[in-house]
Amino acid sequence: MKVVIVGGGIIGLSSAFYLQKSGWDVTVLDKSDFTDSCCYGSAGYICPSHFIPMATPGIVKKGLKWMWNSKSPFYVQPRLDWDLISWGLKFMRSAKKENVEAAAIPLRDIAILSKGEYESWFKIRGFDFAYEQKGVLEIFQTEEYAGHAKHVYEKAHELGLTDTKLIGKEELQSLEPQTTVNGMGAILYNCDAHCYPNKLMESLIAYLKANG
Repeated sequence: MKVVIVGGGIIGLSSAFYLQKSGWDVTVLDKSDFTDSCCYGSAGYICPSHFIPMATPGIVKKGLKWMWNSKSPFYVQPRLDWDLISWGLKFMRSAKKENVEAAAIPLRDIAILSKGEYESWFKIRGFDFAYEQKGVLEIFQTEEYAGHAKHVYEKAHELGLTDTKLIGKEELQSLEPQTTVNGMGAILYNCDAHCYPNKLMESLIAYLKANG
């Protein structure tokens, strides 16, 4: 059985990995030499904590402000593009409380499954991509976000992510003793992990080539 995959980023190469394991004869095509995809610019963040989708109530107002700021996390280069406008309208329609609630369990499950696969890859000889589970801090600086953090913390425990902690200013500072932390407190997601994307891509490419 033969299959051709177009695109040699993490999704294409991961698909090749699993198809090859299932007995397929796999060819991957890419427009470059496999070394310049956006995967190399990733933060390598493996995050069961991301059970809240981006499209949430209130985000549209912030998004409209952010999209004009080139330094914001939601910058969109201004242009007359119907596909972009159509996407924006769908995003606005989906930013509802009921959609956020409905998304939580599948987002959690996909992330936990993904994390488990990274852990299994890390056990393969030659797969060295600096995988570590050291958790992630989500720091808040205002009373408004302290209330939001408490809600997210409670939701995490409701979803079974019980190694999530809500910590105060002193404990937060003790976790980062090398610097002064400008925060009232934080959510500590002990469930989250990191890897080094460049090493991951190199290991994956080498493994796939070595296995035909």
